Amino acid sequence: MLYVNALWMLFTLGGLILFGFFPAAAAMFYLIRQWMDGGDDGPIFSMFVARFKAYFIQANLLGAIILFAGILLYVDLQFFFQAESTILAIFRYTLLTITFVYLIMLPYLFPLLVEKKRTIKEVLRDMLFMSITRIVQSAVMMIGCITIFAAYSQLAGFFLFFFGSTVALWLTWNVKHAHRNILSKQKNSRMIND
Repeated sequence: MLYVNALWMLFTLGGLILFGFFPAAAAMFYLIRQWMDGGDDGPIFSMFVARFKAYFIQANLLGAIILFAGILLYVDLQFFFQAESTILAIFRYTLLTITFVYLIMLPYLFPLLVEKKRTIKEVLRDMLFMSITRIVQSAVMMIGCITIFAAYSQLAGFFLFFFGSTVALWLTWNVKHAHRNILSKQKNSRMIND
């Protein structure tokens, strides 16, 4: 976990943060997913580099979409909260709902990206579907991330060396658990229909 976290930070900085963060995070999530699935323990550095390269374009495009949507929501919220019109108040509450959905979608980004071969459109669709159909679990995932951040921020060494990989482990485990539940329900539904 320490080594993977260090690689994530190193490759994020190597990509000048802007171009390194998303593919480095994808590589980190991929490795953690492999370990959780019982995948073979190959050389970590080689696997990380290979995944960083493999996800470089897709992860950065997905990251650009997510960042652009977040900035747009922030600017719109600033505008609508300063306006006093009644009609604009309706837009304000609609925008708050959209912002809530946006926030609970975020924890699914990397676990879904690395789970299997998906297009950007499929990742975004699955993020939306899982976040809305599993709101309680989405909230638990967000609360868990905030708790990890709060705990590690009190321990500077732990924050620097374990924060990214711990969050990746937490989110990956939750998404795996959610997928198992969805597949189990689909299987039961098919058995009932048959």
